[in-house]
Amino acid sequence: MGRPPLPLGTSGKVLFATLPNGRVKARVKFRDYDGRVRLVSKVGLSRAAAERALKAELTSRQAPGGVGTITSSTRMVILADAWMDADHGWSTGTQRTYRSVINKQVKPAFGRLCIREVTPGVVSRALAAIAKSSGPGAAKTTRACLSGMFALAIQDGAAAVNPVRDSAAKISTVKRAPRALTVDETSRLLELFRSSDRAAELDLPDLVDWMLATGCRIGEALALRYGTNGDGRPILDLGARTWEVNATVVRVPGTGLAIQPRPKTTAGWRVVALPHFAVRMLENRRGRFRRQSDAEVVFPPPLSGVLRDPSNVSGDLRQLLDSFECETCAGTGYQLNRDGAFKTEVAGRRIRCEEGPWSWVTSHTFRKTVATRLDEAGLSPRQVADQLGHANPSMTLDVYFGRQVVSAEAARVLDR
Repeated sequence: MGRPPLPLGTSGKVLFATLPNGRVKARVKFRDYDGRVRLVSKVGLSRAAAERALKAELTSRQAPGGVGTITSSTRMVILADAWMDADHGWSTGTQRTYRSVINKQVKPAFGRLCIREVTPGVVSRALAAIAKSSGPGAAKTTRACLSGMFALAIQDGAAAVNPVRDSAAKISTVKRAPRALTVDETSRLLELFRSSDRAAELDLPDLVDWMLATGCRIGEALALRYGTNGDGRPILDLGARTWEVNATVVRVPGTGLAIQPRPKTTAGWRVVALPHFAVRMLENRRGRFRRQSDAEVVFPPPLSGVLRDPSNVSGDLRQLLDSFECETCAGTGYQLNRDGAFKTEVAGRRIRCEEGPWSWVTSHTFRKTVATRLDEAGLSPRQVADQLGHANPSMTLDVYFGRQVVSAEAARVLDR
């Protein structure tokens, strides 16, 4: 009968050897947490010094060592790459955001540390520094990334606890009270878009009308098309006055703009009923624009290309909203010098003017406006969540597709 193996995380007898240079090497057999017996050694000026160094090494190795490629001694930069490469089911936009934070915040702050060296105190100090240099938003996203990374490390046996959860870092953000357009403000803003030559040149009035008619996200609006879904049913059915929100426009690194065949979130998939004015607007567009295929998007780029970039459209909306009825910038949307020239940053970019009466409005304000109108009309929170594609807090209701089909009452309220 053979000798029984060492218990996990234990070592045998320490042996010593004197090296030619007079230093002493202490070595011992250690059974690691993957079941393998490894020879661990340390060198010191004396037997006592070598033994102390060896015990310190064994103590650090007795933290869970992992059974895969991720161990307690793995660098955080490797853990970050492994976490990003895992299949999380993220949308393209979420993955792009997390990858940017990993490269700009996580790796510079934690990349050279081993997993076992990251403590709650290390996390707190790093998050505080990131919040000070890059803002609380970057710090909050960094914390989310770190928490996910350590969840992977715990799953792989490389860590026993998540130091992010025990971190005492307080990331304070100033939350602005939600603000939506009033009925009068909505009417006035639509007049400004309709009367603006620049807005017409960029084909924005109909797009703004569509977002105010449905409460959709800007990427969802730019992915609006006349084709059919996988079941052969029309995505946009003007006869039934319904729209299946099943895609969004995203920018894929190395590829360019593409229609992602799913919305931003799982709850974002929905079928919304359309107000009469929105249907009339689309019918007028089909009459004005000749299309080669019914599968083309409803809001194509005004000059060339197939898809519009949500970021560029947001920038165009931002410049127009800053310029509307603003005397400070003479209707340009940018800050001016005394000689009338545009003020610019060091990199040469124009500085936006925030003094106009519409500078507080963003494309997201249109979603808030739709939610406010529906709430004022007495629709339930669940109906409003369905209209906007928000996840319901109730786990039971969240898994039923039936709740995704919004009643025609929402379209009646939004109709003009």
